[in-house]
Formats: sequence, structure tokens, C-alpha cells
Amino acid sequence: MTTLFARFLTRARWLCAAVALALCAAVMWGMQYASMEATYRSMLAENDPYTLEVERSREHFPPTQGVLFVFQGTGGVFEMPVLRAMDALTSRFTEIDSAISAGSLMNRRLSESNAERLDRDYLFPPLDLLDAAAIDDIRRLALDDEDLTKTLLAPDGSMALANVKFRVSPDDQATRLRIAESVVAFRDALRAEYPQVEIYTLGGMLFERDGVAAQVRDRTVLMPLVMGASILLLWLCLRSLPYALALFAVSLSAIGLTTGTWGWLGIPFNQISSLGPLVVFVVAVAHGIHIVAVYAQGLHKGLDKLAAMQESLVLNLQPVSLATVTTAMGFLGLNFSSSPGIYGFGNVIAIGTGWAYLMTLLLLPSIILLLPTHRVPRPLAVRSFIDAVERLVLTRGRGLLITGTAVIVATLALLPLNRLDFNRYSFVDEDSDFHHILEALREKIGNDQSLVYSIDSGSYYGITEPAFLEQVDRLSQWLEAQPEATFVASYTDYLRARNKDEHDDDAAYDVVPEDQLQIIDYLVGYQLVQEIEPSLEPIFNADYSVVRLAVGTSNLSNGELVAFNDRIETWIDDNLEGGYDVLHGDYSILFARLDHATTVELMQGFAVTFLLITLTMLIGLKSVRYGLISIAPNLFPATIVFGLWGVFQGELSPYILMLFSISIGIVVDDSVHVLSKYISALRDGATPDNAVRHALDRAGSAITITTLSLAVGTFLLVFSNTFHFQNVALMITPIIIVALLLDLLFLPPLLLWLDRRKHAARSLPFSENPSV
Repeated sequence: MTTLFARFLTRARWLCAAVALALCAAVMWGMQYASMEATYRSMLAENDPYTLEVERSREHFPPTQGVLFVFQGTGGVFEMPVLRAMDALTSRFTEIDSAISAGSLMNRRLSESNAERLDRDYLFPPLDLLDAAAIDDIRRLALDDEDLTKTLLAPDGSMALANVKFRVSPDDQATRLRIAESVVAFRDALRAEYPQVEIYTLGGMLFERDGVAAQVRDRTVLMPLVMGASILLLWLCLRSLPYALALFAVSLSAIGLTTGTWGWLGIPFNQISSLGPLVVFVVAVAHGIHIVAVYAQGLHKGLDKLAAMQESLVLNLQPVSLATVTTAMGFLGLNFSSSPGIYGFGNVIAIGTGWAYLMTLLLLPSIILLLPTHRVPRPLAVRSFIDAVERLVLTRGRGLLITGTAVIVATLALLPLNRLDFNRYSFVDEDSDFHHILEALREKIGNDQSLVYSIDSGSYYGITEPAFLEQVDRLSQWLEAQPEATFVASYTDYLRARNKDEHDDDAAYDVVPEDQLQIIDYLVGYQLVQEIEPSLEPIFNADYSVVRLAVGTSNLSNGELVAFNDRIETWIDDNLEGGYDVLHGDYSILFARLDHATTVELMQGFAVTFLLITLTMLIGLKSVRYGLISIAPNLFPATIVFGLWGVFQGELSPYILMLFSISIGIVVDDSVHVLSKYISALRDGATPDNAVRHALDRAGSAITITTLSLAVGTFLLVFSNTFHFQNVALMITPIIIVALLLDLLFLPPLLLWLDRRKHAARSLPFSENPSV
């Protein structure tokens, strides 16, 4: 059957090529519909039960689009250049596209008592009226305001924050990117006007802008780099530029088909899946190398072009098909994850792997057969290396087997050193505004992330009921006493502050009023201020039934944040009376929970993928024995590298952990070729020693070249603008190299150790090197 199919592919190569080109034309037309999504939503787990809670909470408190400006000066923010920069933002914010409000120290309203004492409504009067003494008085007043120093001002006065809000219409990526560019332009203008002031910006739209820019840079810089390196490597290994270019053309078609398919499906690329087509390119190169390598060997044996290609296809159809199926399985296993970033990445490459397989069979033979034979590629460029491996396996096989086993066992013992943690901002460039602001929030204000809750009273105007407010205030005061909380902002805090302010700052009135009419009066007062100052965050919903409570935290790991949230939920269940509905109100907890949820999902995916790949090997190799043997070189490369990772790094994010699933699908390619050729030789009557020689002779050069190609291609991902892919490169590259070493130096001695005994029992003759 294989021979007939190989004969068809060579004799009907023009028909196959025409079909391939027609497919390319039809599918690649969809590239124009390909789009990108760079929002943080693509990273979250879709099946987290808290997701529904957040969506319900946001029905009461619709999220507002905004950005944060940070101001710093050499002598603190209470110096005139910094104040003028903040004043410029506050007065000129409408220069930013779609901006509707700006809030900063310059338009910070004073409490009623301070307003009466100072005879003004705002913290700052017009700057032109200020002298050094007046600024010093304002500085003391601001630093004494605990609410201010926990939100907008560093306690030492070294940094101040300002926020700008937008009305985004329509709320699509093009609009958000346009606004982000306007924000950056305004920031740069402020920097030019006030060069002695440090000004930084942070916001979801800027995050999306940077994500899209990173994807564009990866496509325009990293992808050509990987392609150029692949062509150079193929040229060096094959010693033939035309054949290297032929492989490049076929691999490039796989990229186009993958991108076109994604475009036709209408699925946007995200931060993770955007580099999927590049991985497809590397996989396609690996497929083509095996076809070209055996074809070249046939030409060097004196076969004509057609016979050499038929022989190559006969020998490679089974292993290439198996490798395609197992590689696709490895990536499809990522569908067990509910994070679009992870399963999208897997689906892109799984689809691309199928296209690479089709192009390798339909298009590559016709292109290769067009090339002249006076410059035949010589994949034997690594022949001396394979000869050395062969001698080492046959003469020092026992030592190699013992050493390999010791390394495997030792690194298995190191696996528990790894810990699961994920910082969603760890990919941020250290020179970026984003990184600077996050560090400043942690160190100066102590508020780099928060937990937000909405508490539903269950009735219209229910937030004016003293009984309900008493429960909210109990929760708020308990939270303020927790060591993880840097600040608590709630409706009851406002009521207590307003009540105290109404009674000449008498501490005895720092309580929630018991009079419902008084509460309503304070509520109306907040609404009036909010109409004047739209930058104020809403703390109750439109029908006065739900209040919003925010808890600021700093320097908490994901595990610590989840533990804090669990403790809050336990306190609510045990202490909050009245059966009020408490919902999570933002995505911070979802990101923190991503570690555990994704870990469980990926481990489930890995287990299923591993079983399916092993079953595929059993069926494809037509041998239970060798299918089970294949587990060693396919599973242990990942365990070895992850064990060493535990020693030197130790932190595992979901995007690193997914390599456990996909690595087996990638590295199985080499073991398939070695085992299939070894089994073929045994069935032809060869001894185990000669079968190993045959396998290394026919597959050794090709798998070495493909491994070099894969390793170079994946290693170059360290130059990606996406942190996740930088870490992936640092993990997957050594896994690929370790897999080659196991396929060459561990698998053959293992086969000899097992099969020599089997052949000895049957009294079959041994080769001249029987000892292992």
C-alpha cells in the first residue's frame, strides 16, 4: 500500500502539485481576514466559576476605560515643575482622543472642614498664587490625608498618580489603539515641556497597544530571522542552496495555509497563538528534511531521480505520517486548557502541522524532482558524527545505558523542586512605563493589585438600610485589620468620613449613621460631587441596591492572593448576616487562580495525549513491544529538562507547563524514524547490531539535521517580544536536544540490551560486538 501511494505521488506529481497550489490559493485568500487580539481576556480561564460572578458584578458597575499617569520629580512631587506638569494634564486632558475626565492632586476636593478653614474647594489653588510656604502647607495637608496616600500619593510625597477616563465608541480594537496612540503622544508632549519631570503611563489600552506592537515586531523581525537561519542551516547541512530553498518554499506555504485557515475561521490571533505559524514553519522543515535526506542517499547510490524519490517516500511515509499525527495530538492536548491563549496556540499548530504534511507530500516531490542532479545535496555533512555515535553505541552501549538511566532517575527526583506560580506582568519589559509604574506602586504606595467585591442588598435603595450598612462596615473594618490589605475603599468608609466631617472631625462620629434620611443625604451628596468630578469611581450602582468594595494589596504571590481571598470568603460565610450576595468584581482573582486551574487542565491533557500518542505508536509501529519502548525517548527529555529547571529556576507558569504536553508530540518525530527503520531491518532478517547500524545510517543524519533546525528555530524565540515565548524557548530547545541525545545514545543501547537477549534465546548469530 505504501509503495503504491509513493508511486502515485511521484508519477502524478504534477496533478498533486496543481492540487496543492489550488489549495494554497483558496486558503491563503483568508489571510486578509486574519486579525489580532492583545487584551488580557485571552489569558483567562473561561470555565472559572468566578468569571460569571465578575460578569454579573460588571452589570452593576460597568468598567470604565482609562489610563494612569505617574509623575515623579527629583525633589518629590511638591515642586513647581511637577505641579505644572500635573496641572497641564488636568487642564488639557481633552487633547487626548475621547478623554472625558481627568483626576489628580490638582482637582482633589477638600473635606468640608478643610474647605471652610482654607476658603477653597480644592487641595490646590491656582499655581500662580503659590509660594514655597504655601506649597509646604499643601504638602503637609496632603500627606496627612490617609485616603490620599493610599491611592494617589506616595506617603513620602515622591510620586503622584493621575487618571484619565475615556468614552470609547465604538469599543473595538482600532478605536482603542487610536486612543492609546493619542495617550502616548500627549505623554511625550508633556515630557518635552517638562524634561525635569518623570512621566509614565499605564492602562489596558496601552497594554493592548504594546501587545499588538509586539506581535507585529515578531512577525516582521523574528519570523524573517528564524526563516533566514533555517535557510542558512539547511544550506550548510545539505550543502545545496537550491534544495534548501525548495524546503523553505514548502515550509512557507504551510505558514500561509495556517494563517489563511485562521482567517477564514474568523478567530483572532492572541499573544500566545500569534507565533504558532512560526512553529509550523519549523515543523514543516523537519518533515521535508527526511524526504530530501533519503532522496539524496538514493541518488548517491546510483538511483535515478524518480526511483530515489519513490524509495524516500516508501521509507518515510509511515514515520512522517506518525510524526504528524503525534505532533498534532501533542498540541491538540492543549484544548484541555480553558485559557484561549493556550488552546488557541495548540489549535493553530495542530492545523498547521496537517497543512505541512500535505504540502510535504503533494508539493515537495515535484519541486525536488525539478532540480538538476549535478549538484546533489549531501546530507552526509553530519556523517562523521553519526559514524562516531554508531561506534560508541556498539562498543560502549552498557555505559551509555547506565549513564542515561542514572540521569533520568536523578532528574525525576528533582521535579518536586518546581513550584507553580504565574505573574501576569512578568513579561513586561523592564525599560517600559508599565514596569516602572508597577514597581513604583509596590514600593511607594503599596498597591499593585486589588480584590474587588460587590455586595447586593437585594432591594431597591437597599444600600440606605442601616442593617445592611452595618454588615458592610463590619466586613470593611475586618479587612482593614488584615496584614495583606494596604487599603480598603467602600461605601461605608465614605459614609463614616462624611459623618465625621459633618461633626467637626469629632472621632466619635467616625461611624455609619443610624438615620436612614441622613444616609440618603450623604448618598445624594456623593452623586453631586461625582457629577462635577466624573473621575470618581462609582461605589454604588444605579438603583442603589449594590455597593462596591475594593481591597488593595501589594507584593502578594498568586498563591498568597488566592489564600487571602479564601480567607475573606470564609469570613463572609461565617460572619456576614442577612444572606447578602457577595460577588467578585474584577479579574485579579481570576489571574491568581489561573495557576491551579490551568495546571490541573494541562496535566489532564498531558495524560490523555500521552496515552493517545503511545497508542498511535503501538499501531503505527505494529508492535506493542517497540511502542512501549518508545515511551523512554519521548517522555524523559521533558522530565530531564524540567528537573534541571527546578534546580536553576523553579518557577512554572501555565505557559511553561504546557510544554510538558506539546514536547512529547514534537520529540516523537525522531524516535519514530529510528524505531521504524530499526524494526524494518529486523523484519528483513538483520541482527540487532546491524539493525541499529541501519537505523542510524538511514535516520541518523536526517534527525540530527531536523533537530538542529528545530533547536535553532525554537531558540531564536528568545528574541521574541513576548516573555512567554522567551521562557518557552529556554525550555523547549534543551528538550529537543536532549531528545536527540536519547534517540542516538540511549534508545539504541536499550534496543540492543533487550533484543540481543531475545535473539540469543533463539540462537541467532551475534555481530562482532556482542557486549553492551
